[in-house]
Amino acid sequence: MKKGIFFIFILISGLLEATLLDSFKVFGVKPNLLLISISLAGLYFDLKWAFVLGIFAGILKDSLGANSFGINVLLFPLWVFLIIELSKKIPIDHNLIRMILIFIIGIFNSIITRLIFFVSGGFVTSLAIFLRVTFLESLYTAAILPLMLKVIKPTIYSVNQ
Repeated sequence: MKKGIFFIFILISGLLEATLLDSFKVFGVKPNLLLISISLAGLYFDLKWAFVLGIFAGILKDSLGANSFGINVLLFPLWVFLIIELSKKIPIDHNLIRMILIFIIGIFNSIITRLIFFVSGGFVTSLAIFLRVTFLESLYTAAILPLMLKVIKPTIYSVNQ
């Protein structure tokens, strides 16, 4: 039942990201709520469920976004897998560590997404704009993490019990 609530949380995050967050852009960028959602899924669910949630979030992001379809369907489960493997090696139990992790994943996600977009023949901006957008989007995404944890915290902790 709690996993179904997390599906709804991902759905709401995707819809907010595609609609309402356009009003909250900072320097032309908005946070990647779905990246935060799949990161939390990787931290709090087992591999099978986190992988399913990652695929669902990737399909949702690709369906609602302007990127080529399939990029996030491949990348989100990859990030889930890497988060689960990393959490086996080091404890990721403090919000600052989670924020740094999401910041790093956000940077890699942006770089890989834009490289795939470039290779497939998409329009690419200058390197300076690309780096600025990548850095600011990742920073904004990491800064939103504590707020999202406050919203979903009761569901996450009740899943583990």
